[in-house]
Amino acid sequence: MTVAHLPTRPAKFFDPATEVHFDEQLGTWHVFGLADVQRVLSDEEHFSAGYGLTDETRPLANAMLSGMWAADGQRHRDLRAAVADPFSPRVMARLEERIRAISVELVDDLDPAGFDVVARIARPLPTRVICHLLGLDLSAETLMTAWLEEWYKASVTTNTLPSQSEMARFFADEVDRQRSEPKGGLIAELIAAQDRGYLVDGRPVSDWDLVGYCAMLLGAGVDTVYASIPNAVLFLTEFGCWDELRADPSLIPGAVEETMRWYPVFPGPRRLVLRDVEIGGRTIPAGQWVTGWLSAANRDPSRYADPEVFDIRRRTRIMTFGHGPHHCLGAGLARLEQRVLLEEMVRRLPLLRRETSAPLVRREWMLDNLETATFRFD
Repeated sequence: MTVAHLPTRPAKFFDPATEVHFDEQLGTWHVFGLADVQRVLSDEEHFSAGYGLTDETRPLANAMLSGMWAADGQRHRDLRAAVADPFSPRVMARLEERIRAISVELVDDLDPAGFDVVARIARPLPTRVICHLLGLDLSAETLMTAWLEEWYKASVTTNTLPSQSEMARFFADEVDRQRSEPKGGLIAELIAAQDRGYLVDGRPVSDWDLVGYCAMLLGAGVDTVYASIPNAVLFLTEFGCWDELRADPSLIPGAVEETMRWYPVFPGPRRLVLRDVEIGGRTIPAGQWVTGWLSAANRDPSRYADPEVFDIRRRTRIMTFGHGPHHCLGAGLARLEQRVLLEEMVRRLPLLRRETSAPLVRREWMLDNLETATFRFD
């Protein structure tokens, strides 16, 4: 669904006090309260992120579903640990320099009279960072953008994922190339783990596992930041925070956190019910789907004082990156990219304003993102 408006909160926001209920149209149970959402995302005995895939069916599945985010139990733990802490402080420190250089280049190239923050900043920054992280040539940036758009359009129009065989072949070919010519990125580290005989759920890590890892980084590492950056710029502008940030850049990390609390870009992760379970006073049968609404959990008054107030000085853990075993591995990278970008924007740009004569278009589905948003600076 595409809408042209400026919501003050996500369209998929629900009152945390609302009763757990089944949605006939979407075929899922909706869960809203913080404690209930945390249970849905952490209780692997009753809820599965594997979407019913097995080791037998997985090789035929879309590459996007072959990574750790569509796996449970030992397979998930092994895939997650295949590269020892890929986002360690040491790695983050090295990446920060690269992220800052990209941010400076993008910000200095903005047109003061008007620029689309989605096209000019939000798309290129995370794709270039992921290219650097994987050891890919920057020419892959255009391909990545096209694959993500294909994935998103198919999920909206057909509620399924496209096979994306071109993407799978690209990453498979890149794995082969980097076997003979390592480029020092995550793909090279994954190949090294494979060469050491690394096991995933008791089986040697396969080339398809490596392809799935790359596809997962593309989806999670690019889309999360791509959708979060325009939200940050929009809300910090609309709520009049730019002067504060320019006067005191130390507020930027808290500002990033609050924009992500205010509007989580993946508002409702789904889980498959493995066995009958009671939650929120309702019995949910095995085989049905449950959606745990992060957008609601992020406004649960049991954790957040005055949850309907946008406050960049708020200091509270957010649910935007999930909870439990599947808490986003790249959460630190997403925060780093946004922090560094905003530091360079407040340092290098005068007062930023939204161009109200231009349409503000948001797409709302599995990923809630701005499709276009125009700003100017004086």
